[in-house]
Amino acid sequence: MSKRNEILREILSDEEIVQKYKLKKEGIKNLTTSGPYQDKIVEILSTIINENDNNRTARQIYPILKNIHKI
Repeated sequence: MSKRNEILREILSDEEIVQKYKLKKEGIKNLTTSGPYQDKIVEILSTIINENDNNRTARQIYPILKNIHKI
C-alpha cells in the first residue's frame, strides 16, 4: 500500500467528511490516488496529494485544480 493511498484514506475516513460528502466507509478502504475517481472530492484530494509528493508548489497545483473544476 502506498503512502499516498494511506494519506487519502486517512483524510476521507474523518466522520465529518464521510457525512458531508456521503461517502461509504467500505468504499474508502478501496480508494487509490490514481483514477478513475468516484467522487470530485476524491479527485481533488488525490491531485493535491500526488502533486505535493512530486514537490510542486501551491502555485503550481492551483491551475490543475482550476482545470478540474473548469473555472
